[in-house]
Amino acid sequence: MAEIQTNIRQKPIQLKDQERIQMKLLSPLTGGFFRKCKRRGKEDYENTGRGIDGRELAQYETAIRKAVDRENHLGMGDGKSFDLMEECFDGSPSIQRKVEHGRISVENTGGALYGCTTLILKEELEDWEMKELCEYIAGQYSDGWGECFEQRDIPAEGGIINVYFDFLESPDFQIESAVIKNPDLEKQKDSISESEKWTIPEAATPCLSAKSPRPKLPLVRYQRKNDPGGQKKKPKQTKGR
Repeated sequence: MAEIQTNIRQKPIQLKDQERIQMKLLSPLTGGFFRKCKRRGKEDYENTGRGIDGRELAQYETAIRKAVDRENHLGMGDGKSFDLMEECFDGSPSIQRKVEHGRISVENTGGALYGCTTLILKEELEDWEMKELCEYIAGQYSDGWGECFEQRDIPAEGGIINVYFDFLESPDFQIESAVIKNPDLEKQKDSISESEKWTIPEAATPCLSAKSPRPKLPLVRYQRKNDPGGQKKKPKQTKGR
């Protein structure tokens, strides 16, 4: 795995009581568009797709956000959303102590759609801790959460799209930080967010248990609770993958 590239600010952040650091790790998204076709008189999709970048993916932002929300709630139960830190991470104890939450989403920046992991920190990370955490997230994008998500067919006009969080080139995160109030101390409202309203259809396809494993750092693989695995309907590839 190529060395993680990060841009970490030098000025330390001073936190008051009940404050947290919100850190967003942005990374490029790519995807594949698969056109509708006919096979033996039945509607199907082409096996070879056209590669698309973050700017073209931005036109499907609403559908992709909904698909990410469904993935994050799949198999969790009790209205919970998948948390990278609570469910999978078993790295350095100091990182576990400092980072409370890690949630995957997408972010529209400058008209292009990016993958986004939002971290909630109790205190700043050392450079080596940041590197370890970025390597863990990159591993989840390629062989864990992202490996499951890229198999989800997202409806689009004239076909379907698959979205890839993993890096085609050297991993490179753009990091944005801000000081916020501790979200765990905020009062819960009666109304719930759009993402929490999503109900998983009974026919939702479980993610594959694994593809052919690629050599990676020894990171914890992402596994869904109550997700027995399944069979992919057909091979799908995009140019350059």
